[in-house]
Amino acid sequence: MGNMGHRLGGDILPHPENTLQCLNSAKGLQVNKKFRYWEFDVNETKDGELIVYHDDSFQGKPIREWSSKDLLTKAKDESELDIPLLSDVLESLADSTKPLRIEIKDLHSDAGRQKFIDMVASARDEHGWNCKAIAWKERFRDVFPKEDRLRWSKAFEEKGLRLCRVGMHHVDLFKAHNSTVGRMMFTLGLGPISKRSRR
Repeated sequence: MGNMGHRLGGDILPHPENTLQCLNSAKGLQVNKKFRYWEFDVNETKDGELIVYHDDSFQGKPIREWSSKDLLTKAKDESELDIPLLSDVLESLADSTKPLRIEIKDLHSDAGRQKFIDMVASARDEHGWNCKAIAWKERFRDVFPKEDRLRWSKAFEEKGLRLCRVGMHHVDLFKAHNSTVGRMMFTLGLGPISKRSRR
């Protein structure tokens, strides 16, 4: 087991992953040395709401095509699943001393991207977390296409927020994609070359 906080404890608890029920039960596990950080996934709905949910779709329909009201209602009524909003999860983690790693699954609009940056950075500043956004390289390229990447790199930088690679939290994805060597390594599927931070 790599990390007990993965999907808000969903790998080890009998509750649905990435839910407040799972999160609240997992809080008591933070003393365990195998609990390294909280990790959870963020998707954007059709109407721009940021939800904590791992999969790209629900009942075969892409998350980005669901309105938040319809999705949350259907998930609750038909699957007994309480999908939380990102704001609710951040609030529930207010007193946590463990690091946060927030994985971007899909942010399909500029408003959603900016909302994510502002919301996460604001909560980090308020609660003093060690907090990073993370993504797989393919997701990063989809969410932050090349033609807009510099703008979003600056938006993250202005808030002091880093977007790093899943499993390689020392690798800044914007910086890696901004170098010839980094892009080449990604193309070859080897990942970027980067030194770990000494801090």
